[in-house]
Amino acid sequence: MIRMIPLPYPLNALEPYYSKETLEIHYHTLYKGYVDNTNKTLEKLEKARLNNQFESIKCLERDLSFYGSGAILHELFFTNMGVPMPSLPSNALMEQIIKDFGSFDKCQNQFIEAAKTVEASRLVYSRMGT
Repeated sequence: MIRMIPLPYPLNALEPYYSKETLEIHYHTLYKGYVDNTNKTLEKLEKARLNNQFESIKCLERDLSFYGSGAILHELFFTNMGVPMPSLPSNALMEQIIKDFGSFDKCQNQFIEAAKTVEASRLVYSRMGT
């Protein structure tokens, strides 16, 4: 079983860039849902193994992948966010971004467009029953 990590800062610590309300939803609703559903899926997998009943193994493995990765990604988010940082990357990173993407704006635009197509961004509410 997995457990929620404690939020390493107060809910309002990321304002004005990330609102207290948004962080509260991500921590207490979405992240909690991923952790709870990961644990439920782990219990179902354990029961299936004990009873040698593997008819639903494909679905359970997909659920474990979905919910488990949602929990891990939220933990990465929570632990990597913090006090406001400079708005532009360091010189070395900027040079690499320009080399790889052509410009900082092109990198940002690709990141924004890619973020719109992440599966969890479309399915999270339907999969968690909210």
